[in-house]
Amino acid sequence: MRNILMTLLPFLACSFACAQVWSPNGEKIAFFYIHSIEDIYTVNLDGSDFQILEGHPERDFAPRWSPDGKHIMFTTVRDGHHEIYRFNPQGKEVKRLTEGDYNSEDGDYSPDGRSIVFSSNRTGNNELYIMNSEGKHTRRLTNTEAIESTPRWSPDGSKILFRRAVDEESEPDLYTINPDGTDLKQLTDTPKGEFHQSWSSDGQQISYITVVDGAFEMRIIPAEGGESKVLVRKKGYQAFYPHWSPDNKYIAFTRDVMEGTQEGLPALFIVDMKGNERMVSDKNSF
Repeated sequence: MRNILMTLLPFLACSFACAQVWSPNGEKIAFFYIHSIEDIYTVNLDGSDFQILEGHPERDFAPRWSPDGKHIMFTTVRDGHHEIYRFNPQGKEVKRLTEGDYNSEDGDYSPDGRSIVFSSNRTGNNELYIMNSEGKHTRRLTNTEAIESTPRWSPDGSKILFRRAVDEESEPDLYTINPDGTDLKQLTDTPKGEFHQSWSSDGQQISYITVVDGAFEMRIIPAEGGESKVLVRKKGYQAFYPHWSPDNKYIAFTRDVMEGTQEGLPALFIVDMKGNERMVSDKNSF
């Protein structure tokens, strides 16, 4: 598994965040698009109205919609390291939410839009933090020697889903924790490692990506943990970043396509709960 992941670093090193996310009204998908540099784009579900939101010369990635649909939060390296910014869906009114000489990334809004959970290495290793939606009143959520990343707030606001690895040599498993730091629970315990986790919109299920026998699998497990179900399995293709639609009928994800787009680069797909896939955009999107 570690050797497989090392071959993916050009794709994965930038962020383990969800790279395509549905708008709250279900009409658009925001994602970052690889061309000369990463930028944040939106597209309709039928592939129309493909547009860039800001077009900054530095890398912008890992978009997250605010629950009211008024802002898109993202991680950027425009300050020389990872910081969290936001703008409105037209790419205007850009605001920096985190500041420091350390990395802050992978922000996710609480369901009420008042708080943001994110990861930061400000103490030397990645821990989870919570701040308000304006980037103020930051507090530390976790305090361990483990490496914690990609927090995702549950739809009802009661849990935060994240990845935890004991150290840099260990594969990460999925955990949940309450926003006040209580009730830590481990959901997976496998030698393979899980990544790109995402809540279903009703909070009852969790999707994630893993690699089994050289094949990329999108799996679904109950929110409380338990037996997983394989929804998508791709051998010879890479699959990344599943994210549920607001009605729970589809999951948007990125996978390689060897036909209809530039060879070896990914395109944006959606899949239904029966495993039927459809390409939404062939723009080599992440």
